[in-house]
Amino acid sequence: MNMSDAELRQVLQTVLAGVSTRCDFVHGEALRPSGNTCLVQSGASYCATAGASDFHRASLNFYFPPNVSLAGRVWKSGCVEWHDDVSCLPSTIFLRAELAQQTDLKAALAIPLVRDSRVMAVCIFYKKNAQSPSPQLEQTTLSIANELWASCARTPMGSDMRFVMGDPKDVEQPLGKASVSKAWQRCQQSLDIEPEDRSEEELEKIIQYSKGVQFFKYITNNQRYDLCKSMTYTTLTRNQLVMQGNEGGVDNDEHCSSWHVVVSGRVDMCVRTSPEGRTYRMCSFKEGDTFASSYMKMFSTHAQISTHIEATTDAVCIVVHIPDEYRAEFRTCTRPLWYEELAQYFHMSIIQAAEALGMCMSAIKKICRRHGISRWPHRKLASVNKTISMLQSKISTAADDSSRGALMSEAVNVLTMKLRLTINPAYLVRDEAILQPAEAPAPGMSAPQSAPPAQSGGGGGPGAG
Repeated sequence: MNMSDAELRQVLQTVLAGVSTRCDFVHGEALRPSGNTCLVQSGASYCATAGASDFHRASLNFYFPPNVSLAGRVWKSGCVEWHDDVSCLPSTIFLRAELAQQTDLKAALAIPLVRDSRVMAVCIFYKKNAQSPSPQLEQTTLSIANELWASCARTPMGSDMRFVMGDPKDVEQPLGKASVSKAWQRCQQSLDIEPEDRSEEELEKIIQYSKGVQFFKYITNNQRYDLCKSMTYTTLTRNQLVMQGNEGGVDNDEHCSSWHVVVSGRVDMCVRTSPEGRTYRMCSFKEGDTFASSYMKMFSTHAQISTHIEATTDAVCIVVHIPDEYRAEFRTCTRPLWYEELAQYFHMSIIQAAEALGMCMSAIKKICRRHGISRWPHRKLASVNKTISMLQSKISTAADDSSRGALMSEAVNVLTMKLRLTINPAYLVRDEAILQPAEAPAPGMSAPQSAPPAQSGGGGGPGAG
């Protein structure tokens, strides 16, 4: 007998309320998969403060694809994740960081509900204060959650589900032996020869292989020739370190002139958000994907965050060395920018952003269309930021708690509008009416979030896919 959506929501509601009250969490939310595309709000939630209610209402604006934000990563990994203070994290790690800051939510613990190795829901609990990882609290939370689940789940399917800690070392492995194309075999033999010793015939084999690689799709024949001439490859073993990022977002040029293209296997970008915290996998690179040190800079925004890239399985990567004369053109020709890379320039005018990126206006507009950006958001963003500053000033001088609460709810609405301008459209619910408070169908519960429509464009980003 299957568990209905209403039954699942009711049991999750009991778990969220029971764990939160017994473990001193002020907010709990439960998200469920909508097919294989993303997580959506299940309709179950627990809010002990007005700020938590505002946070949950604003959260109805977002979907979480696999590996995107805290919820998407736990869905994909099946492992518990804890962060000291999500309000201080970049949006590439925690999508709703600014909302958490506005609503006084700090430490966060996410736990997966699993059946037959498949994650059926992700529950996230928030504290009002920052707190370092606590293995004891994690175990207590899991024990209480499983105790409450067992007492409420009445169907055989429900009895097969349980909350688990998960094993971060247990990663998805390729099925069977990876097939090796004859084109790659010929290319590999040529790459085994030192670049200065390669004949034109050997170089042609490398060029022919590159024509089937997305990374080289938009470059000229002269650029292709020069890049293939200096190209090398590397064989990686499982858990081997590929790149180490500098802490605090400080530039590191060691790998800036080199890009890796995955030929086989899997390579992951990993982040540790505090010195005492665990290392979490942010996104994966598989066959045909590219990566470089510039990607790590989007995650390492302050001194406590450290990043690195490592081989999760045995892997083979092409290493493309970019000559100085091609670096500016390379940024626009050989790969699409991640949405999150582009978003770093939304505070500028489109002309200033184009100059900073080394692009012409037509190139940056083309990238915007690819990501579903119909209008450059600089002006709207400036207006919204001005409104937020005005509201913050009013909040600090509010005469009473009632006035302060109303202003804070309004600030959350405006901040949500800001996030809708800056966050990847592929992660957004289309209906902006949910910005307005809605009547809950039952105490402590909200209507379940609808499944997202099919997305077009949107294009890549940390954890996309």
